[in-house]
Amino acid sequence: MSLRDQIKMSKEEITTFLQNQISLQIGTINKDGSPHLSTMWYFYDGERFIFHTYTKSQKILNLKRDTRITVLAEAGIQYSDLQGVIAYGDTEIINGEDNQKEVIRYMEIVGDKYIKGEDSAQYLEGMRLQSPKRSVVIVKPSKFISWDHAKI
Repeated sequence: MSLRDQIKMSKEEITTFLQNQISLQIGTINKDGSPHLSTMWYFYDGERFIFHTYTKSQKILNLKRDTRITVLAEAGIQYSDLQGVIAYGDTEIINGEDNQKEVIRYMEIVGDKYIKGEDSAQYLEGMRLQSPKRSVVIVKPSKFISWDHAKI
């Protein structure tokens, strides 16, 4: 068995890992073909990544031109505990100006992962007020690459 096969995560391990990470690196393609990278809070439901951002952001402009995306979640400090998942996929954009209720619903899903208690209501109220200026991105992964060095 190759080292690559040894460190590869199962579908279940990928899902658990992605549901427990805090941030997701987002890679889109700029107009000139160069990569545009940013970090987002997100929710992973086992089949799709969900995040939201301002509609005028560079990543939304890029995704309107080219719906392809690469995302990365990683963890670990030393080589022996490095873990990560890269997903390649295609995106759907839901614009808050046109679909405010749907954008709010997804913003609540993402927010529930990060904001708890009294802060939650305040955060969600702020997001509701911003919803016409925000868009939700749904990432449908087509390929995963994973590694878990704790397996070696």
